[in-house]
Amino acid sequence: MKIIHTADLHLGMYPDRGQPWSEERHEALWEALRRIIRRTEAERADLLLIAGDLFHRQPLLRDLREADSLFASLSHTRVILIAGNHDCLTPRSRYRDFNWADNVFFLGDARLCSVRFDDLNAEVHGFSYCQAEIREPLCDGLRAPDDGRIHILLAHGGDARHVPIDRQLLSAAGFHYAALGHIHKPELSEELRLAWCGSPEPIDRTDTGPRGYVIADVTRRQTRLRFVPDCTAQYLSLSAAVTPAVTREGLAASLCRTMEAQGAGNFFSVTLTGERAPELDFSTPPPLSGRLVQWTDQTFPALDYVRIRREHEGDLLGQFMEEIYKLPASDVRDRALAYGVRACLQEGGRP
Repeated sequence: MKIIHTADLHLGMYPDRGQPWSEERHEALWEALRRIIRRTEAERADLLLIAGDLFHRQPLLRDLREADSLFASLSHTRVILIAGNHDCLTPRSRYRDFNWADNVFFLGDARLCSVRFDDLNAEVHGFSYCQAEIREPLCDGLRAPDDGRIHILLAHGGDARHVPIDRQLLSAAGFHYAALGHIHKPELSEELRLAWCGSPEPIDRTDTGPRGYVIADVTRRQTRLRFVPDCTAQYLSLSAAVTPAVTREGLAASLCRTMEAQGAGNFFSVTLTGERAPELDFSTPPPLSGRLVQWTDQTFPALDYVRIRREHEGDLLGQFMEEIYKLPASDVRDRALAYGVRACLQEGGRP
Protein backbone atom coordinates (compact mmCIF):
# COMPACT_ATOMS: atom_id res chain seq x y z
CA MET A 1 0.00 0.00 0.00
CA LYS A 2 1.43 3.37 -1.04
CA ILE A 3 0.83 6.38 1.20
CA ILE A 4 1.70 10.04 0.83
CA HIS A 5 1.93 11.66 4.25
CA THR A 6 1.89 15.41 4.85
CA ALA A 7 0.94 17.83 7.62
CA ASP A 8 1.38 21.40 8.83
CA LEU A 9 0.64 23.12 5.54
CA HIS A 10 -0.77 26.11 7.50
CA LEU A 11 -2.91 27.27 4.61
CA GLY A 12 -4.20 30.82 5.10
CA MET A 13 -1.07 32.03 6.88
CA TYR A 14 0.90 35.08 5.72
CA PRO A 15 4.50 34.21 6.67
CA ASP A 16 6.69 37.18 7.58
CA ARG A 17 3.67 39.45 7.60
CA GLY A 18 4.63 43.01 6.71
CA GLN A 19 7.50 41.97 4.46
CA PRO A 20 7.25 42.55 0.69
CA TRP A 21 7.19 38.80 0.05
CA SER A 22 4.46 37.89 2.56
CA GLU A 23 1.71 37.63 -0.07
CA GLU A 24 3.96 35.48 -2.23
CA ARG A 25 4.60 33.11 0.70
CA HIS A 26 0.86 32.96 1.42
CA GLU A 27 0.28 31.65 -2.09
CA ALA A 28 3.31 29.32 -1.84
CA LEU A 29 1.55 27.39 0.94
CA TRP A 30 -1.40 26.68 -1.34
CA GLU A 31 0.94 25.80 -4.18
CA ALA A 32 2.62 23.25 -1.88
CA LEU A 33 -0.72 21.47 -1.53
CA ARG A 34 -1.21 21.55 -5.30
CA ARG A 35 2.21 19.96 -5.82
CA ILE A 36 1.41 17.24 -3.29
CA ILE A 37 -1.89 16.53 -5.07
CA ARG A 38 -0.08 16.28 -8.41
CA ARG A 39 2.52 13.90 -6.95
CA THR A 40 -0.20 11.83 -5.27
CA GLU A 41 -1.99 11.44 -8.60
CA ALA A 42 1.24 10.61 -10.45
CA GLU A 43 2.16 7.97 -7.87
CA ARG A 44 -1.38 6.58 -7.84
CA ALA A 45 -1.07 6.51 -4.06
CA ASP A 46 -3.71 4.57 -2.20
CA LEU A 47 -3.94 7.06 0.66
CA LEU A 48 -3.11 10.72 1.23
CA LEU A 49 -2.77 11.34 4.98
CA ILE A 50 -2.86 14.87 6.43
CA ALA A 51 -1.76 14.81 10.06
CA GLY A 52 -3.25 18.09 11.27
CA ASP A 53 -2.82 21.85 10.76
CA LEU A 54 -3.94 21.79 7.16
CA PHE A 55 -4.99 25.36 7.98
CA HIS A 56 -3.20 27.95 10.10
CA ARG A 57 -6.43 29.09 11.75
CA GLN A 58 -10.09 28.22 11.71
CA PRO A 59 -10.78 27.54 8.02
CA LEU A 60 -13.24 29.70 6.18
CA LEU A 61 -15.86 28.00 4.04
CA ARG A 62 -14.08 29.09 0.88
CA ASP A 63 -10.82 27.56 2.19
CA LEU A 64 -12.51 24.21 2.78
CA ARG A 65 -14.08 24.28 -0.66
CA GLU A 66 -10.74 25.01 -2.33
CA ALA A 67 -8.99 22.18 -0.49
CA ASP A 68 -11.87 19.78 -1.08
CA SER A 69 -11.82 20.56 -4.80
CA LEU A 70 -8.14 19.59 -4.93
CA PHE A 71 -8.80 16.37 -3.02
CA ALA A 72 -11.75 15.51 -5.26
CA SER A 73 -9.50 15.79 -8.34
CA LEU A 74 -7.66 12.62 -7.27
CA SER A 75 -8.79 9.69 -9.40
CA HIS A 76 -7.45 6.87 -7.26
CA THR A 77 -6.63 8.14 -3.79
CA ARG A 78 -8.59 8.35 -0.54
CA VAL A 79 -7.74 11.38 1.63
CA ILE A 80 -7.83 11.10 5.43
CA LEU A 81 -7.24 14.14 7.63
CA ILE A 82 -7.46 15.32 11.22
CA ALA A 83 -7.54 18.76 12.84
CA GLY A 84 -4.42 19.94 14.68
CA ASN A 85 -3.86 22.58 17.32
CA HIS A 86 -4.00 25.52 14.88
CA ASP A 87 -7.19 24.44 13.09
CA CYS A 88 -8.78 22.69 16.09
CA LEU A 89 -12.49 21.92 16.22
CA THR A 90 -13.98 24.86 18.08
CA PRO A 91 -17.76 24.74 18.69
CA ARG A 92 -18.40 26.89 15.60
CA SER A 93 -15.71 25.38 13.39
CA ARG A 94 -16.64 25.02 9.73
CA TYR A 95 -15.04 21.59 9.88
CA ARG A 96 -18.00 20.28 11.88
CA ASP A 97 -20.65 20.50 9.17
CA PHE A 98 -18.62 20.57 5.97
CA ASN A 99 -19.69 18.06 3.33
CA TRP A 100 -16.47 16.58 1.94
CA ALA A 101 -16.04 14.85 -1.41
CA ASP A 102 -16.70 11.11 -1.49
CA ASN A 103 -12.97 10.26 -1.37
CA VAL A 104 -12.27 12.46 1.69
CA PHE A 105 -12.57 11.19 5.26
CA PHE A 106 -12.30 13.64 8.16
CA LEU A 107 -11.63 11.99 11.55
CA GLY A 108 -13.30 14.78 13.51
CA ASP A 109 -13.63 13.26 16.97
CA ALA A 110 -11.58 14.06 20.06
CA ARG A 111 -11.56 10.35 20.81
CA LEU A 112 -9.79 7.78 18.67
CA CYS A 113 -11.95 6.82 15.69
CA SER A 114 -11.21 5.07 12.42
CA VAL A 115 -12.14 4.48 8.81
CA ARG A 116 -11.79 1.08 7.17
CA PHE A 117 -10.88 0.32 3.55
CA ASP A 118 -11.66 -3.30 2.84
CA ASP A 119 -10.15 -3.23 -0.65
CA LEU A 120 -6.80 -2.29 0.93
CA ASN A 121 -7.25 -4.54 3.95
CA ALA A 122 -6.43 -1.42 5.95
CA GLU A 123 -7.82 0.76 8.71
CA VAL A 124 -6.74 4.33 9.54
CA HIS A 125 -7.14 5.50 13.13
CA GLY A 126 -6.92 9.07 14.38
CA PHE A 127 -8.34 11.86 16.50
CA SER A 128 -8.67 15.62 16.14
CA TYR A 129 -7.92 18.51 18.46
CA CYS A 130 -10.95 20.19 19.99
CA GLN A 131 -8.76 22.71 21.84
CA ALA A 132 -5.46 24.43 21.15
CA GLU A 133 -3.50 22.44 23.75
CA ILE A 134 -3.61 18.80 24.79
CA ARG A 135 -1.02 18.03 27.44
CA GLU A 136 -2.10 14.42 27.99
CA PRO A 137 -0.03 11.72 26.20
CA LEU A 138 -3.06 10.36 24.37
CA CYS A 139 -1.01 8.06 22.15
CA ASP A 140 0.77 6.23 24.98
CA GLY A 141 -2.07 3.85 25.78
CA LEU A 142 -3.13 3.05 22.22
CA ARG A 143 -3.05 -0.46 20.81
CA ALA A 144 -3.65 -1.53 17.22
CA PRO A 145 -6.06 -4.44 16.78
CA ASP A 146 -4.48 -7.76 15.84
CA ASP A 147 -7.00 -8.72 13.18
CA GLY A 148 -4.91 -9.25 10.05
CA ARG A 149 -5.43 -5.73 8.67
CA ILE A 150 -2.83 -3.02 8.11
CA HIS A 151 -3.38 -0.42 10.83
CA ILE A 152 -2.30 3.20 10.38
CA LEU A 153 -2.31 5.86 13.10
CA LEU A 154 -2.81 9.52 12.18
CA ALA A 155 -1.83 11.86 15.05
CA HIS A 156 -0.71 15.42 15.72
CA GLY A 157 1.70 16.18 18.55
CA GLY A 158 5.11 15.54 20.00
CA ASP A 159 5.89 18.31 22.51
CA ALA A 160 4.94 18.98 26.12
CA ARG A 161 1.82 21.04 25.30
CA HIS A 162 0.58 19.09 22.30
CA VAL A 163 0.10 15.35 22.90
CA PRO A 164 3.54 14.30 24.18
CA ILE A 165 4.65 11.18 22.30
CA ASP A 166 6.96 8.44 23.55
CA ARG A 167 8.47 6.99 20.39
CA GLN A 168 9.23 3.58 21.88
CA LEU A 169 5.75 3.17 23.38
CA LEU A 170 4.15 4.21 20.10
CA SER A 171 6.33 1.80 18.17
CA ALA A 172 5.27 -1.01 20.50
CA ALA A 173 1.57 -0.22 20.00
CA GLY A 174 1.36 -2.43 16.93
CA PHE A 175 0.56 0.12 14.22
CA HIS A 176 2.15 -0.63 10.89
CA TYR A 177 2.73 3.08 10.38
CA ALA A 178 2.25 6.15 12.59
CA ALA A 179 1.84 9.25 10.40
CA LEU A 180 2.57 12.22 12.66
CA GLY A 181 2.28 15.98 12.42
CA HIS A 182 3.02 19.12 14.47
CA ILE A 183 6.83 18.91 14.52
CA HIS A 184 7.91 20.93 11.49
CA LYS A 185 11.31 19.27 11.14
CA PRO A 186 11.07 15.90 9.37
CA GLU A 187 11.96 12.80 11.38
CA LEU A 188 11.64 9.34 9.82
CA SER A 189 12.21 5.95 11.46
CA GLU A 190 11.62 2.77 9.48
CA GLU A 191 12.68 0.75 12.52
CA LEU A 192 9.98 2.32 14.70
CA ARG A 193 7.54 2.51 11.76
CA LEU A 194 6.72 6.16 12.37
CA ALA A 195 7.48 9.58 10.92
CA TRP A 196 6.94 13.26 11.44
CA CYS A 197 6.76 14.41 7.83
CA GLY A 198 7.57 18.03 8.67
CA SER A 199 6.01 21.04 6.98
CA PRO A 200 6.07 21.11 3.17
CA GLU A 201 7.06 24.80 3.20
CA PRO A 202 8.83 26.74 5.97
CA ILE A 203 6.57 29.28 7.68
CA ASP A 204 9.09 31.31 9.71
CA ARG A 205 12.82 31.70 10.32
CA THR A 206 12.88 28.87 12.88
CA ASP A 207 11.91 26.41 10.12
CA THR A 208 15.41 25.80 8.82
CA GLY A 209 16.56 22.79 6.84
CA PRO A 210 14.79 20.71 4.17
CA ARG A 211 10.99 20.70 3.89
CA GLY A 212 8.73 18.30 2.03
CA TYR A 213 6.60 15.23 2.64
CA VAL A 214 6.89 11.46 3.07
CA ILE A 215 6.11 8.60 0.72
CA ALA A 216 5.51 5.38 2.64
CA ASP A 217 5.19 1.84 1.29
CA VAL A 218 3.44 -0.13 4.02
CA THR A 219 2.71 -3.82 4.41
CA ARG A 220 2.04 -5.85 7.51
CA ARG A 221 5.65 -7.03 7.46
CA GLN A 222 7.54 -3.90 6.48
CA THR A 223 7.39 -0.11 6.26
CA ARG A 224 9.59 1.75 3.78
CA LEU A 225 9.86 5.53 4.14
CA ARG A 226 11.18 8.13 1.75
CA PHE A 227 11.41 11.85 2.43
CA VAL A 228 10.72 14.03 -0.63
CA PRO A 229 12.25 17.54 -0.39
CA ASP A 230 9.83 19.86 -2.14
CA CYS A 231 9.92 23.42 -0.76
CA THR A 232 10.33 26.45 -3.00
CA ALA A 233 12.37 28.46 -0.49
CA GLN A 234 14.32 27.95 2.73
CA TYR A 235 15.31 30.02 5.76
CA LEU A 236 19.09 29.99 5.93
CA SER A 237 21.53 31.27 8.55
CA LEU A 238 24.65 33.17 7.50
CA SER A 239 27.58 34.11 9.72
CA ALA A 240 30.04 36.78 8.65
CA ALA A 241 33.33 37.38 10.48
CA VAL A 242 34.19 41.08 10.49
CA THR A 243 37.67 42.58 10.79
CA PRO A 244 38.66 46.25 11.29
CA ALA A 245 39.39 46.41 7.56
CA VAL A 246 35.80 45.58 6.57
CA THR A 247 33.58 48.47 5.44
CA ARG A 248 29.80 48.52 5.16
CA GLU A 249 30.05 48.52 1.36
CA GLY A 250 32.48 45.61 1.40
CA LEU A 251 30.30 43.68 3.82
CA ALA A 252 27.20 44.27 1.70
CA ALA A 253 28.95 43.09 -1.47
CA SER A 254 30.20 39.93 0.25
CA LEU A 255 26.79 39.08 1.71
CA CYS A 256 25.02 39.71 -1.60
CA ARG A 257 27.38 37.28 -3.36
CA THR A 258 26.76 34.64 -0.69
CA MET A 259 22.99 35.11 -0.82
CA GLU A 260 23.00 34.86 -4.59
CA ALA A 261 25.08 31.67 -4.48
CA GLN A 262 22.71 30.06 -1.96
CA GLY A 263 19.58 31.07 -3.84
CA ALA A 264 18.17 34.57 -4.17
CA GLY A 265 14.65 33.30 -3.41
CA ASN A 266 15.64 32.04 0.04
CA PHE A 267 15.38 33.97 3.32
CA PHE A 268 18.39 34.84 5.42
CA SER A 269 19.25 35.44 9.06
CA VAL A 270 22.65 37.12 9.26
CA THR A 271 24.91 37.19 12.33
CA LEU A 272 28.04 39.34 12.42
CA THR A 273 30.97 38.40 14.64
CA GLY A 274 34.50 39.69 15.11
CA GLU A 275 35.94 43.19 15.51
CA ARG A 276 34.96 46.24 13.49
CA ALA A 277 36.68 49.54 13.02
CA PRO A 278 35.67 51.72 16.02
CA GLU A 279 34.15 54.41 13.78
CA LEU A 280 31.82 51.97 11.97
CA ASP A 281 28.32 50.93 13.03
CA PHE A 282 26.91 47.57 11.92
CA SER A 283 23.84 47.62 14.16
CA THR A 284 21.61 48.14 11.10
CA PRO A 285 22.02 46.18 7.86
CA PRO A 286 23.41 47.72 4.69
CA PRO A 287 21.28 47.50 1.52
CA LEU A 288 21.17 43.84 0.43
CA SER A 289 19.80 42.12 -2.64
CA GLY A 290 18.69 39.04 -0.69
CA ARG A 291 15.63 38.60 1.52
CA LEU A 292 16.72 39.47 5.04
CA VAL A 293 14.54 38.31 7.96
CA GLN A 294 16.96 38.87 10.87
CA TRP A 295 20.13 40.88 11.42
CA THR A 296 22.27 40.32 14.54
CA ASP A 297 25.37 42.39 15.23
CA GLN A 298 27.72 40.70 17.71
CA THR A 299 30.80 42.66 16.70
CA PHE A 300 33.04 44.68 19.03
CA PRO A 301 34.97 47.86 18.24
CA ALA A 302 38.59 46.88 17.64
CA LEU A 303 41.07 47.28 20.50
CA ASP A 304 44.74 48.26 20.26
CA TYR A 305 46.13 44.98 21.57
CA VAL A 306 49.75 46.06 21.14
CA ARG A 307 49.19 49.08 23.38
CA ILE A 308 47.15 47.11 25.93
CA ARG A 309 49.75 44.35 26.09
CA ARG A 310 52.50 46.91 26.65
CA GLU A 311 50.57 48.83 29.30
CA HIS A 312 49.64 45.68 31.24
CA GLU A 313 52.97 43.89 31.03
CA GLY A 314 53.51 42.05 34.31
CA ASP A 315 49.93 42.27 35.68
CA LEU A 316 47.19 39.66 35.40
CA LEU A 317 45.79 41.05 32.15
CA GLY A 318 49.22 41.03 30.58
CA GLN A 319 49.80 37.45 31.76
CA PHE A 320 46.47 36.42 30.29
CA MET A 321 47.42 37.92 26.92
CA GLU A 322 50.83 36.22 26.99
CA GLU A 323 49.17 32.82 27.52
CA ILE A 324 46.62 33.43 24.76
CA TYR A 325 49.33 34.40 22.28
CA LYS A 326 51.09 31.08 22.94
CA LEU A 327 48.13 29.29 21.31
CA PRO A 328 48.09 28.60 17.56
CA ALA A 329 46.49 31.41 15.58
CA SER A 330 42.80 30.72 14.89
CA ASP A 331 39.38 32.33 15.00
CA VAL A 332 38.77 30.62 18.35
CA ARG A 333 41.95 32.13 19.79
CA ASP A 334 41.07 35.59 18.49
CA ARG A 335 37.57 35.41 20.00
CA ALA A 336 38.98 34.22 23.32
CA LEU A 337 41.43 37.14 23.28
CA ALA A 338 38.72 39.69 22.47
CA TYR A 339 36.27 38.47 25.12
CA GLY A 340 38.99 37.97 27.75
CA VAL A 341 40.59 41.39 27.31
CA ARG A 342 37.23 43.16 27.44
CA ALA A 343 36.21 41.23 30.53
CA CYS A 344 39.49 42.11 32.23
CA LEU A 345 39.26 45.78 31.31
CA GLN A 346 35.70 45.98 32.62
CA GLU A 347 36.96 44.61 35.94
CA GLY A 348 39.73 47.16 36.17
CA GLY A 349 42.43 44.91 34.79
CA ARG A 350 41.64 41.96 37.05
CA PRO A 351 40.57 38.80 35.14
